[in-house]
Amino acid sequence: MKHSFFVAGVPVPKGSAKAFMRPGSKFPTVMQDNRDKQKPWASAIGYTAQQSGVQCIEHGPVAISVTFYLPRLKGHYGTGKNAGTVKLSAPTYHTSKPDLDKLLRCVKDALTGIAWKDDAQVAVVNELEKVYSSHPGALITIEAL
Repeated sequence: MKHSFFVAGVPVPKGSAKAFMRPGSKFPTVMQDNRDKQKPWASAIGYTAQQSGVQCIEHGPVAISVTFYLPRLKGHYGTGKNAGTVKLSAPTYHTSKPDLDKLLRCVKDALTGIAWKDDAQVAVVNELEKVYSSHPGALITIEAL
């Protein structure tokens, strides 16, 4: 069974983990460096998946495809009467931060317990890309193998 859904909003990557020792503690404290930005995006992914009828795959391998649509830069648009038109020279693919693998990590973590029991079940990544768009978000397709 294959299921696709679109999550509107600017995609946010999973942050890098930072560990530090608190005075008097025997164990390090681990924090995500962009947790405040990542949490609402992850919530939107989970909510949209549930609203679109995604069922949890309890066991077995899962395949995923994700296209991340990131906001275009002002320089991608014309000026004057062409202000709302994307220039022919504007790039299609987004080649700067955020990193594609960190964007995917956020999606996988957000769908744990909703689309699959454990994100280790994701055995195949069919398609993964990040492109510019006037309508930011992510198109996510999940399939039990």
